[in-house]
Amino acid sequence: MSQRPSSLTYRSGRFVARLLISKLPQDRLYHNLHHTINVIQGVLVIGRAEDINPEDMENLLLAGWFHDTGHVKIYEGHEWASADIARTYLTEQGFLKERIDVVERCILATQMPQEPSDLLEQIICDADMYHLAMPTYEQTQELLREEWSMVLGKEYTDEAWDAENRKFLKDHQYFTKYGREVLQPMKEIYCF
Repeated sequence: MSQRPSSLTYRSGRFVARLLISKLPQDRLYHNLHHTINVIQGVLVIGRAEDINPEDMENLLLAGWFHDTGHVKIYEGHEWASADIARTYLTEQGFLKERIDVVERCILATQMPQEPSDLLEQIICDADMYHLAMPTYEQTQELLREEWSMVLGKEYTDEAWDAENRKFLKDHQYFTKYGREVLQPMKEIYCF
């Protein structure tokens, strides 16, 4: 049976979409609304596969919407800014402090290197890397390459970029059962 997201989840999605469209620096070619929507798709797919309850799904969807909003303020360390934006918005919406703490913890779990401590953190981390198992992986990585060039001044030759990606893909492992059983084999098809 399908779990319908809450009205708070929908309002938060609209808030985040407007925030990213109006305030996100133009050099965020990868960390943008498109990536955020991919993460939301990942949360829904992985969360349902992991059979999480509706409250946890709502917490994860909120974390997914807000996880990269800190990019409107800062690049490195944006997760902390994202958690702060989420806390402020969700407090204004009357969301329970205990649940805001869960959302914030899930956002912070997406910091690299990812080290999730429970199933919710594992789900959001796998959702943040959901794109690795998509046929559009190479195109997505080119957007990240250009973003790093523009924002961080990191330039890569094609060979160096390919080597960087191969190393990342080799080292990366999904955390959830769904990630290991479904996404990992798809990643290997599209990325190797």
